[in-house]
Amino acid sequence: MESKRDLWLRLRNYEFEHLAPPHLLDRVQAAFGGPGASTRAFADKLARKLGWSTSFSLRGIDEYRKFVYLGLIADFPVTPPKVIDRVWHEHLLFSRGYREFCASVLRREFDHHPELVPLDEQTAAFQAQYEATLDLYRTEFNREPPAEFWGTPKFAGRPQPAVSRRPLRRRDDGSVMVDDSTPLYAYFGDSGGDGGHGQASMPEFGGGSSGGAGGGGSWPDSTSHGGHPDSAGGGHDGGGHGDSGGGGDGGSGDGGSGCSSGCGGGCGSS
Repeated sequence: MESKRDLWLRLRNYEFEHLAPPHLLDRVQAAFGGPGASTRAFADKLARKLGWSTSFSLRGIDEYRKFVYLGLIADFPVTPPKVIDRVWHEHLLFSRGYREFCASVLRREFDHHPELVPLDEQTAAFQAQYEATLDLYRTEFNREPPAEFWGTPKFAGRPQPAVSRRPLRRRDDGSVMVDDSTPLYAYFGDSGGDGGHGQASMPEFGGGSSGGAGGGGSWPDSTSHGGHPDSAGGGHDGGGHGDSGGGGDGGSGDGGSGCSSGCGGGCGSS
């Protein structure tokens, strides 16, 4: 049974190389060069489509990694905020690449469960899951979720019932190590002695320098298309898909619907 640490390091080091077909990898490398070229290409797509800056897109991808981690170790369905939901939707559009990501990085399914019909009862459940997801973020990463990414719920102004948090436990199929109650940050020392992985140098735990790039590195905002603000407030190109409608507020464009995710052993997220 793997540890939380092993799962996080796989997610942290994942560079979205599954998104480009093999015959186009050379062109991606040529266009975005260096380590993390596919991650930078994905961030560039987010920036162009959603009107974000490249640096904001890279940081959003890093926060998306955290959301996926939380979805895999939680014993309740997790729900993302608007910005992270938008990154997730864009990742899902690469259907083959997303399947390969689940198979090789997550080593289990991580499904998306959008709301078909907006019902007050379901909306309230999603809102409760969102609050519980924020609480789990604080526990696992020992810091407040960054407000620019996590501060806008999908259901602002809707009911926010209390959610009962149960002790983390193993799922029925034994696929996830959720009976491990030790928070993720505790697996990494204060210094970088643990193979270069120490809290002091890891932005996800409040150390190092933030800014995106493969789970905590830093790249310059070198996008060639101007006008992308370093925030989620920009527009997008109108390319709707799935359960996304128009709308601003981070470009999530969810049209007021909700979603959750789930992984193979019965875990869920919305």
